[in-house]
Amino acid sequence: MRVLLVTYEGMVKGEQKPFDKVTEENPLPVVVGTGELLKGLEEVLKDMKPGEEKTVELPPEKAFGERDPNKIAIIPLREFQKRNITPYPGLVIEADGMRGRVLSVSGGRVQVDFNHELAGKTVIYKVKVLKELKDPVEIAKAFFRRYFRRDAEEVKKVDEGIHVTYAPKNIEKDTMNKVLFVSRMLQFVPKVYITEVFERSKKAKK
Repeated sequence: MRVLLVTYEGMVKGEQKPFDKVTEENPLPVVVGTGELLKGLEEVLKDMKPGEEKTVELPPEKAFGERDPNKIAIIPLREFQKRNITPYPGLVIEADGMRGRVLSVSGGRVQVDFNHELAGKTVIYKVKVLKELKDPVEIAKAFFRRYFRRDAEEVKKVDEGIHVTYAPKNIEKDTMNKVLFVSRMLQFVPKVYITEVFERSKKAKK
């Protein structure tokens, strides 16, 4: 598996404002071929080398898909009222695990579009490969930063894998981040050791 550190900027064709952007200050580690990026981007990244930059045009089928009329639903207004929600055009909702946008409200019915907001659109991406990560420690540091939004206190190689030390900041969020991080790293090393450091606050010491 290739792990690339990338930056990119995505725009709808004919528009100037980016809808998605990853900068060099906080590049994204990507495992090519796992489907975490758009199909068209994955295809381009397969053959790109470190330092290479490309601008690619992606048709809907290689981006966010074609618009599907079957994904536009009519929901009774009373279903919203039961949940104390006042629907209006543009409101983003979640229903049955899907994200949708309210199109209209009239006659006690609410029309909701569950298509991706960029479905049916051709998009243009400027993508650059900064580096290919091969060392497990480098990979671990990059993915820790991706999931936790900060650096670990220490990442080192051990005989059977890697050892990560970090100070939890938000127990609930960090627990989920830890699951994502460990699942990812087990693709590259047989074992992941994690040490969590908890420090008593200065107030408590007095």
